[in-house]
Amino acid sequence: MIDFPLVAVVLAAGKGTRFKSEKPKVLHTVLGKPMIWYTLYSVRWIKPQKTLIVVGHKKEEVINAIDCDGCQFVYQEQQLGTGHAVYTAREHFKDFDGYVLIVNGDTPLIRGETLHNAGEFLKALVRYEGANLENYRGYRNKSVAGIVITARLPSPYGYGRIIKDKDHRVVKIVEEKDATPEEKQINEVNSGIYIFYAPYLYQALEKLENNNAQKEYYLTDVIDILRQEGKYTYALEIPDYTEILGVNDRLQLAGVENILKERYITFWALNGTTFHNPQSIWIEFDVDLSKDVEIYQNVMLQGKTFIDEGTVIEANCIIKNSKIGKNVRILANSYIEDSEIKDGAVVGPFARIRNNAVIGEEAVIGNFVEIKNSIIGKRTNARHLTYLGDAEIGEDVNIGAGTITCNYDGFKKHKTIIKDRAFIGSDTMLVAPVVIGEEAITGSGSVITKDVPDKALAIERNQQKIIENYAEKRKKKYEKKD
Repeated sequence: MIDFPLVAVVLAAGKGTRFKSEKPKVLHTVLGKPMIWYTLYSVRWIKPQKTLIVVGHKKEEVINAIDCDGCQFVYQEQQLGTGHAVYTAREHFKDFDGYVLIVNGDTPLIRGETLHNAGEFLKALVRYEGANLENYRGYRNKSVAGIVITARLPSPYGYGRIIKDKDHRVVKIVEEKDATPEEKQINEVNSGIYIFYAPYLYQALEKLENNNAQKEYYLTDVIDILRQEGKYTYALEIPDYTEILGVNDRLQLAGVENILKERYITFWALNGTTFHNPQSIWIEFDVDLSKDVEIYQNVMLQGKTFIDEGTVIEANCIIKNSKIGKNVRILANSYIEDSEIKDGAVVGPFARIRNNAVIGEEAVIGNFVEIKNSIIGKRTNARHLTYLGDAEIGEDVNIGAGTITCNYDGFKKHKTIIKDRAFIGSDTMLVAPVVIGEEAITGSGSVITKDVPDKALAIERNQQKIIENYAEKRKKKYEKKD
């Protein structure tokens, strides 16, 4: 949190031409969320008094996709550069005696802690100048205009170079196309993240010009305008250059996604999770892992997923928006979505569990079994080739291979209830709505259309008919035709 008055301006108006996409650039996803979501998360972490989001290209899509309580949207009708984008929002801080944070919506790796540290650095500069951020009276006579976050890139191509004096005051920011060979050797670059004193910024925006080939208004010109008035912008160099990486095409999007994924895996590994071949594992922001969880290669953990202690997830599994209990084993190639697996259960291999299914303690859901919108009781087994949809199944039930709950009549879904300790024979068709009683048994190959009482045996089969020597008769029949 920043403890002085601050307005945040997030720039999200650009089309992103290099993406070659109809979708607005800031809505392209990074680990399942729009890239601007991460920027806004970091901004909200420092708790500004107001957050302004400048939108332009397909603004309705951007507004509808952003979940940001209390944010205000500012429309930039024409995209005429970063300076013009901030200029569009200027009326929202016209009389604001505080600071303005400016950050691009396509910078998803910036951390909230870094923005907080930038605020602390600014406070130190102001105090050095003899002012106090808690008391603005008379501040206009001071020389600190603000700060810009910078970093040193291994390959700075395409970024504006920072030219500064010995006191870390920015003299100018030189764009790649305008840089001399000597300036191109500089690897300290502009992040596009600034904090300016609002009255100074407001005045400078009024003086911006578009005397360039692109006919755009550059926000970097604000620094030079203020410098000419004796008001300086200071460079704050941060150690982790990946935080300032922007996203201008799909290749950069993939690179940023990999960096963010590595951050999450590093965090969870240091907190007790084992990852096998971590480069192949996909893990999203809302995933929560406990200690002694073990995850194998090519696993995807998506959405709001929680995995409790001691659980093992084998290769090629996908788990989305689900809760996995303690000491669960998810065997290879299984898919779990919007469901709960309770302690000690075993799922897979090649199982599919979806639509609010609940698998009870120590239950076994085996290979090529699909569970949909069903409750499976403790210690119940469905080990092979089975579909259980819209069912309520008790404890200690055995579901034979090939069992199907016929839950849909073409118009409505119907429920199947199987009570405790029932035994469902292989290849049983349970035509819902139907109730199978406690300790009831169904014969293999039966089509059950009526309720079965407790402890009863239900068999539905035609009488078996045997024709002796049929193979010989069939053979002679075809020989006569020839």
